[in-house]
Amino acid sequence: MNSVIHKIKNGGAVKFLKMLLSSKYFPFFTAYAMVMCYYLSLDIVAIYFLALTSALIFLLLDDVTPIISNLLFVNVFSSLKNTPLLLVNNSDYYFRPEILSQIIVVVGIMVICGGYRVVVCGLKKQINLTPMFFGIGLLCVTFLLGGAFYENYTNKNVVFALLLSATLLGMFFVISACINPTKESFEKIAYAFVALSVLLIIELAVIYATTENLFIDGKINRSVIKFGWGVYNTYAVWIVMCIPPVFYLAARKKFGYLLTAYSLLILVASVLCCSRQAMVGAAIIYPVCTVILLVTGKNKLANGAVFITAAVAACILAIIFREKVLSFFKEILANIVVDGELNGSGRWAIWNEAINLFKKRPVFGSGFFLSYGVWENEGNGIFPHLCHNTILQMLASCGIIGLAVYILHRVQTVICFFKNVNAERTFIALNVLVILILSLLDTQIFNILPTIIYACMLAILDKTSEKPKKLNT
Repeated sequence: MNSVIHKIKNGGAVKFLKMLLSSKYFPFFTAYAMVMCYYLSLDIVAIYFLALTSALIFLLLDDVTPIISNLLFVNVFSSLKNTPLLLVNNSDYYFRPEILSQIIVVVGIMVICGGYRVVVCGLKKQINLTPMFFGIGLLCVTFLLGGAFYENYTNKNVVFALLLSATLLGMFFVISACINPTKESFEKIAYAFVALSVLLIIELAVIYATTENLFIDGKINRSVIKFGWGVYNTYAVWIVMCIPPVFYLAARKKFGYLLTAYSLLILVASVLCCSRQAMVGAAIIYPVCTVILLVTGKNKLANGAVFITAAVAACILAIIFREKVLSFFKEILANIVVDGELNGSGRWAIWNEAINLFKKRPVFGSGFFLSYGVWENEGNGIFPHLCHNTILQMLASCGIIGLAVYILHRVQTVICFFKNVNAERTFIALNVLVILILSLLDTQIFNILPTIIYACMLAILDKTSEKPKKLNT
């Protein structure tokens, strides 16, 4: 039996699979598959692809870092025709017995393989429970305590808190246990984000090229910028997160200035998606990445020339099309201030209600299923309406205790990064920063799919935090 298993492991087919899955080109192959499935509405094929390749990664590879690529594409595979999202199409596709049964089986196989890998890592004593792990665990406890002793507390709060906690703590634990970060691993993660950005740019370009009612009276109607996996604000977090990895590769590759030029496309996409969160995030992250690139990267003259050329071209285009440019930004910023009062696209009212909820129950908060007045109900199914600001959400849902633990978590994150500052960990930290910035205007940290990526980024930072343990090459 052992000899048979040995032959299989060392067979040509397995060697080919290992080479494919561990290749830096694998994310681009995945992006191609996801785009094809998206436009052909073959969601179940996309699920099979992501789940089975993830299972193979867990079973075959010594370093499961390529799983990050699949986790990224999980966020963007759902097609417009089949999406269950209420704001987009609200299809029953994923709940049909013939589809749901397949999803349960194939995802179950992936989970079993992931669990097997965690057990193997445990037997090899590769699992190390760090202070960051316990800090996240404490944060999860506050999620569960949120709304304690509140008379309107419901079981839905427990379900959502458990789901959020399991996602955050579980993904952190799995990635911490199973990855073996090397410089090559970080490069693969960066290429995964580049591949994701290609998919995002293609899908946004298709919307601009094919949507008939996108332009109304010469203005962009951003309400029709919808994808099977979300709307323009969902797009925001993923497109901005692609900026630091592209700059990381641009700083290190011989022809990195080509990637620098490509980063300008990502910047344009972050504007044309019409998400103000994307614009704010890009306005902060892009200049930071630019400074790091020009100070520490290769090809400083070539990169500088790209930026100068782009700046000159942008100024010329802004002058030529100044009326359209002014109209675009005027429309985007229209409801920030309404009738002389700060509105923030309705967020100011939500934030005020979150503060009032905190004042009523300041210790443990009121839980996650809250009524903010602007919504008739408290949520959809097991997912609550959220107040679009991490700090205020913690105050309203978990009280001062929750906020104190969250601040501790943030301090841990900062200390973890500064324990070992290098180029690889910097782009990961900047990706965490993107999520945190956009979560001040949206609900990213409390959304399950972005939470997965957030947990992965934290796990990678934590795993590589010790300076004496230099990265393998």
